[in-house]
Amino acid sequence: MKITEILAIYAACLSTLVFVWNIAKATPKFKVDLLHGIEEKDGEYVEGIYVIVRNHSSHKIHLAGLVLLYQSEKQSILKKLLHFIKYRNWSNSLGWVHCYPSSYGVEHNFPVELEAFQSHELFIPNSVVDEVLEKGINRKIKAKAQDQLWRNKYSKALEY
Repeated sequence: MKITEILAIYAACLSTLVFVWNIAKATPKFKVDLLHGIEEKDGEYVEGIYVIVRNHSSHKIHLAGLVLLYQSEKQSILKKLLHFIKYRNWSNSLGWVHCYPSSYGVEHNFPVELEAFQSHELFIPNSVVDEVLEKGINRKIKAKAQDQLWRNKYSKALEY
C-alpha cells in the first residue's frame, strides 16, 4: 500500500467524521426535568415542582407547550410490543394521561423561544400536583415539552 492510498483513506475517514459531527451539531436538542422546589407567592412559601426545559443546542428552539402526565394503567411488555407492531411507533406515554397545567389555573407563557443554551421553568404548586395525581394509579408524574415542529421530549417519572 502506497502512502497516497493511506492518505486517501485517512482523508475519507476524516471527512466522514466531520460530516457526522456537523449533522449532530445542527440538530436542535432540548431536555425536560422535574424538580421539587419552593417558591414565594404573596409573602408565603409554596411547595411544588419545577418543570425545567433546557436547550442543549446552539440553535433557537420554539416551544409550543408543556403538558403534565399521570399514570392511568400499567402497561405490560406484551401490550407495548403489540402497540409497536400495530402503529410502528414506540410510545413513551402509553398508559399515561396528558393534562394541561392551564386547565388547573397554572399561568404559563407558551409559546416560548429558547435561545441557545438557555432554560425555561414553570412552577406547579402542590395543590395542582395533588389534584392531578389523585386521578392516577400511583404518585408518579411526568412532563412533556413540545416544540413547534411537534417534536416531543419527556422527563423521567418523578415519584411524588
